[in-house]
Amino acid sequence: MKLPLYVLSTLAVLMFSTLTVAQTAYRWVDKSGKVHYSDQPPPQDIKKVEQRRIGAGNRIDTAGLPFETQKAAKDFPVTLYTAADCTVECQNAREFLNKRGVPFRESAINSPDDAAAYRKTFGNDKLFLPSITVGSQKMQGYSDERWNSLLDDAGYARSAIPGSMPKNVAPAEAAPVKAN
Repeated sequence: MKLPLYVLSTLAVLMFSTLTVAQTAYRWVDKSGKVHYSDQPPPQDIKKVEQRRIGAGNRIDTAGLPFETQKAAKDFPVTLYTAADCTVECQNAREFLNKRGVPFRESAINSPDDAAAYRKTFGNDKLFLPSITVGSQKMQGYSDERWNSLLDDAGYARSAIPGSMPKNVAPAEAAPVKAN
């Protein structure tokens, strides 16, 4: 079977381009002052050698978050509101966000000032935790279905890519605050 010339040339380019990734290049000046560049190490008598890795920056970093998650986090940042006396439900909320791979900031209601800020954010006199903001959208109370809908609308991925967990910002140790 004969392969067209463009298929063979494309395969050759791909094969050779992978061989050049992350190679070392050397730069040195010889005794007569001439500058040399080479992929081979310089002679033993050369004392000052610059060594550089070529092509190491041309790889895709897959350890980060998916693009859609990065975009959603930029456009619609997520804040999870918790308190020390909110144990099971708040832990379920954290696990839910982590399972979806959602980067979030956790804001613990530690003081009366924190509670006042929460009330102002949600426009409600009651502390109903856990609560979440996704961009300008607000939701009090934890519900898988409602939170999924809110995060879907913001463009967050349905599940985390294995090994790409977000670095979420944990709150300071929370002290219980009584609701007024």
